[in-house]
Amino acid sequence: MKARMIVEAKCMCKTCRTGSGGCREFPDRKIPVGTVKDGPDVWKLVRMGMAEPADDECEKAANMTPLKMARAQHAQRRTAAGIVPEDYEIYDAGEISGYYPDGSNKPGPHAIYSEGGLILDGWDTD
Repeated sequence: MKARMIVEAKCMCKTCRTGSGGCREFPDRKIPVGTVKDGPDVWKLVRMGMAEPADDECEKAANMTPLKMARAQHAQRRTAAGIVPEDYEIYDAGEISGYYPDGSNKPGPHAIYSEGGLILDGWDTD
């Protein structure tokens, strides 16, 4: 069973988990996007929105419609960006893309600027 990674993930092999250095396969402890993982449990990566099925066996085991996969992938992107539940709506609207280290919002592709700063509560500038 095979799945193709669509997000970068931490390697969770025994070597990387114990902190005894990077493994042979992923010396920097990161599994890059596009890596095809093979194993009996890779369907779980699809269900978590981290991978897409790379063969029919994985697709069948994951048992997800394209809509369910899209929702899981969106939830994964939100989680990876560290978005807190109270900001889901403005993240989903594209008004923020994440947070700066001080906790303030990073503008998203649909953020609107004004002379006084960022306006995050609508598209109208009137």
